[in-house]
Amino acid sequence: MTITKIICAVIYAISIGITLNAVGNIQQYIDLNSIIVVVVLALLFAVAANGSESFTQKFGDGAVRAGWLGSIIGIVSIFGSEGFAVGDLSMLGSAMAVCSLTVLYGYLLKFGTVILG
Repeated sequence: MTITKIICAVIYAISIGITLNAVGNIQQYIDLNSIIVVVVLALLFAVAANGSESFTQKFGDGAVRAGWLGSIIGIVSIFGSEGFAVGDLSMLGSAMAVCSLTVLYGYLLKFGTVILG
């Protein structure tokens, strides 16, 4: 890993942080459970996947897959919830936001691994 890649990754992280802060409260983009799901599944994918790619590339691919899997789990959970059954939009809005975060985390990690890879 060269110093150029590290500098680009730091600039990438800073620009993402600035963007998230500019479009709203940065706290709305942080959900620890979603982060854990994506990172753990991406690590498991990177360790278990066969192929000639580097660990970093496998981790990035696993992060995207884990993000979509987390989103599907969230959607199924929303459809089975009490809020969906009664049509309470206040409950559904926050649940949909959290559901979307896993995909966001997956792609943020993937783009980061492309820079570092």
